[in-house]
Amino acid sequence: MPPLTKLRLANLLERLTKNSYPGILCGIIIMILTGIPGSCLPHVKPIIGLDKVVHLFMYATFAFLCLWGYREQYLSNGNAYQKRALLLAVVISICYGGLTEILQEHLVPGRTGDWFDFLADGLGTLFGVTIFYLFYRHKK
Repeated sequence: MPPLTKLRLANLLERLTKNSYPGILCGIIIMILTGIPGSCLPHVKPIIGLDKVVHLFMYATFAFLCLWGYREQYLSNGNAYQKRALLLAVVISICYGGLTEILQEHLVPGRTGDWFDFLADGLGTLFGVTIFYLFYRHKK
C-alpha cells in the first residue's frame, strides 16, 4: 500500500466530508445553541418539559441529517451496509449529545449538564433514525 501523502489525505477527507455537510451543519448549530451562557438566555417562565422536547427535536434532526447526506449510498448498498449506517448514526448522535452535556456542565457559565437532557437526546436520535429508516425502507 502506498504511503499516505498530503494529496491522498486531502482526497480521503474530501470523500468523507462531501456528504456529511447536512449533519455537520446541524452539529455546529447544536453546539452553538448549547454553548450559550445561561445569563444570555431569556428569563421566561419555563414550560415544564419544553426543553426536553427541544432536545428530542434537535437530535432527531441531527441523526436524520447525518444519514440523509449518505442516502444514495444507503439505497444502493445491501442490508449489512444499511444496518451499519443506522447504527453509526445512533452512536455518533448519542456520543455528541453526551459531549454537549459534559461541555455544558464544565465549560458553559450558568448552564448545567442534565441526565434527562441526555436521555431526550438519545430518544431524539432513535426517533430521527427511525423516521429515516421508515422513509427510505422501500425506496431503491
